[in-house]
Amino acid sequence: MARKLREDVAGSIHHVIAKGNAGAAIVADDHDRALFVSRLGKVTERQGWVCLAYCLLDTHVHLLVCTPRGNLGKGMQSLLGPYAQNFNARHEREGHLFRGRFYSKRIRSQWHLEAALVYILLNPTRAGLTERPEAWPWSSYAGTIGRAPAPDFLDATATLELVGKHPSRARAALQLAVADALALDRARRRTRRRT
Repeated sequence: MARKLREDVAGSIHHVIAKGNAGAAIVADDHDRALFVSRLGKVTERQGWVCLAYCLLDTHVHLLVCTPRGNLGKGMQSLLGPYAQNFNARHEREGHLFRGRFYSKRIRSQWHLEAALVYILLNPTRAGLTERPEAWPWSSYAGTIGRAPAPDFLDATATLELVGKHPSRARAALQLAVADALALDRARRRTRRRT
């Protein structure tokens, strides 16, 4: 059965996930993480993407990107292929680094946009890597809310404009949404421990 074609309409926003092959790590250390984020910046610029959010973990990466040119596939190929070649050479390994096909879901509503954004930003806490999502250095969250310098390729202004019209209110709304989701996660964990 043929794979369903990706829906890549010019100007659409996508939640993208690229996972390591067979659950393997796609980064081994901070050097790899820095290379991946740098590569993401170059691809964002070359492809004319608007990077709204990202979160790099050991075994996968989440992106929230707008593709004004409708070039998600081309951009992901130029992100993942060269990075994988560099990773394999640096770590003297062979074979596929990434799972065969990256996942992408076109964002179709404000609710979906906000849910995807919060999901991406909470990944480090849900993975047990940090207690506070803004403390994870390989995510866009701290840069978006003004707690750290945002990388040049991250359009924190565009991200906040999607959340609300007034920047300070949008920032507060995003922080509240993340805090509420984090509190809900913690409450669920406590409930599971008691049962």
